[in-house]
Amino acid sequence: MLHDLRKDRVLMLAEGDGTGGSGGSSGGDPPADQEWFTGLPDTLKPDAAVFEPFKGKPVTEVLGAYRDLSKKAADFAVPATPAEYGIKLPTPPAGVSIDEVVDQKGLEAFVAIAHKAGTPAKALQGIVDQQVAVGIAAHVENKKAAEAADKALRTSWGGKYDENKALVEREIKALPKDMQDVIEKSGLGDHPHLFELVFLIASARGEGKLRAGGDSGASKRSLSERLYDSTT
Repeated sequence: MLHDLRKDRVLMLAEGDGTGGSGGSSGGDPPADQEWFTGLPDTLKPDAAVFEPFKGKPVTEVLGAYRDLSKKAADFAVPATPAEYGIKLPTPPAGVSIDEVVDQKGLEAFVAIAHKAGTPAKALQGIVDQQVAVGIAAHVENKKAAEAADKALRTSWGGKYDENKALVEREIKALPKDMQDVIEKSGLGDHPHLFELVFLIASARGEGKLRAGGDSGASKRSLSERLYDSTT
């Protein structure tokens, strides 16, 4: 019969051949608590501490940890292009249009800057959500203030409210285009306080009191007298 050298080798390893292994054991194999480290490729051994939590764990737990890490990594992913962020704007409350709160061109520019800075998609969506929420709240408060001012103006102008408002609108339309654009972009185009100001200027000009280069000849009446005298 042929002698089975492989069987002898197995028996020698099991009993210990006295040569000692890299882990210092008499059987030539490293101790069980070092097997996870010595079995790593050389490229991973410098980072062995990273794998310490997985020592002695079943492969299912290791794969589960990898799965969870992959999901978390997705939260830090940066799209290839700004358009791929897919930013979603929240639905504003009733009576408020999202276009009144968000400047679409401004938002696109902001997203482009965020992309260049490497902002993750999830983080950017969160930033936009917060900024829009603040904008909506401010818009609602401004709208309430404007409604209160309009109510006060109606009381002041009384029966001439519509007539005076029409005068103000004509005055604004007569302004240079660039000035009209500034008023429109500022959101003051239909604000009661702007109506008061324009009406005051129009009334003073109609009385011939405005003079180029100064207020020479201007009426000495108080602001309220010049503004509201014609409404009583």
